[in-house]
Amino acid sequence: HYPINFVTPGIMLPGALMLDFTLYLTRNCLVTALVGGGFFGLLFYPGNWPIFGPTHLPIVVEGTLLSMADYMGHMYVRTGTPEYVRHIEQGSL
Repeated sequence: HYPINFVTPGIMLPGALMLDFTLYLTRNCLVTALVGGGFFGLLFYPGNWPIFGPTHLPIVVEGTLLSMADYMGHMYVRTGTPEYVRHIEQGSL
């Protein structure tokens, strides 16, 4: 019942490589923190696409077109909705 990005660790390898590469080029910790940290943040989201990509594939289930994430039951529950209250009463949190 939990969204996959809440339970799957993020892939930090592309951002970490850019952080190391920035330190290698500049040899300055301040520049590395500012520039390399920016690269790390920018590359964190696209670095996770190989994990989350398959959940966006369309499939047909009993004549209904769904995404794989919908079929597996991943849902984002907004707080304050009756559905969220039902999840708390059900004990899934």
